[in-house]
Amino acid sequence: MINVDEDIIVYAFRYTLGRSTYAVRDMVEVLISNWGILSLRTRNLIRKEIETAIYETGKYGWEMDKNEWLKILELPNGKE
Repeated sequence: MINVDEDIIVYAFRYTLGRSTYAVRDMVEVLISNWGILSLRTRNLIRKEIETAIYETGKYGWEMDKNEWLKILELPNGKE
């Protein structure tokens, strides 16, 4: 598991979501690796922003990035 401050993860996620960059795969890997230690609030925020990008605005980056972001929506939310 990568030990990264939760706020930094959110900043990096928001920077990456919607951009056409190879960093999306790296960001998804970081999210998956740290999902269990993120607060429920943060997990819900990330899910909502991904859902908005994919299903409402279409601003999720390259088409191949959509499959990467969908991996996050498949993660269990868990309880806090």
